[in-house]
Amino acid sequence: MAKKSAISGEYVITVEDSGSIRVCKIFDNVLGSLRECAAAKNFEYDPKWNTRTFGSKLIKEFGEGNQAEIGEYTIVKRDSGSIETYRIYGNTLGALREIAAKVGFTINESSNTRQNGSKLVDFINSGK
Repeated sequence: MAKKSAISGEYVITVEDSGSIRVCKIFDNVLGSLRECAAAKNFEYDPKWNTRTFGSKLIKEFGEGNQAEIGEYTIVKRDSGSIETYRIYGNTLGALREIAAKVGFTINESSNTRQNGSKLVDFINSGK
């Protein structure tokens, strides 16, 4: 369960009940994220592949059923055939810095990840 969360562009920041911070990026540019996944695995692909073909081939090679996990990335093939990708960041503070730079928030380097994450969620939700 989550105490609070915020959405900023492709990013979702969640403050869990435990206080831990989770950052997820849901890609608008699915094809670009599939290229990142392929690069991480040295998977050769045809640049002419569309999103459905590319995603299906990565899932077949590195996943099970309709899903594959490649490092921090998850590729999902929906029943409709559409492909979705998202990333759960292992380096949470790095992800918070990335988001903060985009929204004009200053990370307090003397604070910890939980404090910065919580304050960033509040900042985004305040609409500043």
